[in-house]
Amino acid sequence: MKINIKKKYLLWTSSFHPRLGGLENATKEYASFMKKQGWHVQILTNKYPRSLPTFEYFDDLKIIRYLFLHSPFNLLNDLRLDLFLAWFILKPLTIIKLIIYFSKNRPDVVNLHFPDHQLFECYLLKLMFRFKLIISLHGNEVERMSDLKIKSLRYYLYNKLFFSAEYITGCSQFLLNEFLKTFPQSNSGKCFKVHNGVNESYLNHKIIENKDNQLFTAARFVPKKGLHLLFKVFQKYNDIPLVIAGGNKKELDHLGLKLTKGISIVGRLNSINMIKQLSVSKATLIPSKIEPYGIIIAEALCCGSPVVATNVDGVPEVIDIAKKGLNEQEKNIFNKWVKIVEPDSRTLRIGIEEIINDYNGLKQYNELIPKIRRQFHWSKRLDTFHNRLNEL
Repeated sequence: MKINIKKKYLLWTSSFHPRLGGLENATKEYASFMKKQGWHVQILTNKYPRSLPTFEYFDDLKIIRYLFLHSPFNLLNDLRLDLFLAWFILKPLTIIKLIIYFSKNRPDVVNLHFPDHQLFECYLLKLMFRFKLIISLHGNEVERMSDLKIKSLRYYLYNKLFFSAEYITGCSQFLLNEFLKTFPQSNSGKCFKVHNGVNESYLNHKIIENKDNQLFTAARFVPKKGLHLLFKVFQKYNDIPLVIAGGNKKELDHLGLKLTKGISIVGRLNSINMIKQLSVSKATLIPSKIEPYGIIIAEALCCGSPVVATNVDGVPEVIDIAKKGLNEQEKNIFNKWVKIVEPDSRTLRIGIEEIINDYNGLKQYNELIPKIRRQFHWSKRLDTFHNRLNEL
């Protein structure tokens, strides 16, 4: 009798559920998808916050959390003498725990997401256990890599990991191109894009035709997200209130931005409240100056929201995916309700006005949403990824 032994897939990520964020959402989808494909899946992640349990099950997936402290001298510079001293105890302890874990479990494939705090540990374990390594890049870490000094230890470890990886994926072709500028690969064929999909809750939500009189945006409150462009727009355009999610007033103050009449912030939203805002708003605005992919655009489209987004970096790739199943007439309707503009306040304002001042025909746009949703199913997005794993 033939025994069917499941292949072991370890998803190693710097952060995971229950924390909220793009990385956490994406890695959760990767793990769930691989489990559905018949793999034995476990998740290894950082124990942050420290109150989280070391071992936990989520959706029948085992989560293992260890403390991954790094950059001890940065801790010293930050006057965290306690963590600096703890590093010399906890770092070796974590490595010992990892060696024990890998000795017992022997994963066939390790999929490392957001390689940063775990560089040394992963490279050491790769040498010891010779597993197949796939590195998945998501955006922010690639930006930080470009600032590394070539002679630094961190650059050396990154380079060793990338060289030893069977595959390197990026959430957009733009991101992979940026990565290859910093870490050129002799075998560029091992790099391929895996566009992120959208969670099922966005795909199954009822489309709302009668929108509230508000505009919406959601982003981290950092300069590259372009919030200052929206504030400049709303100095003159305040006919419709703007609701901003993703940060707090302190973070807004740090950007040098002040709330004015018609602008409100609602903090970080869970998926339920995010879907609600995207569904009821007259338009979703994405004013990014830098955007490796732009999952918020895909989520907004799948919720039936008209969109005004800046034409930067990976954004055109999201739009191309959305339009893939549309015929020419449907693309014309799409283009009426989805405006891709240059990253400046003038063209943002024009894009907003073109949608708001001619809000007839929304029903035609809503009729496109089921076709758009089909393009962003995670199963569709991860199909190539799974096929490449089966080739190993």
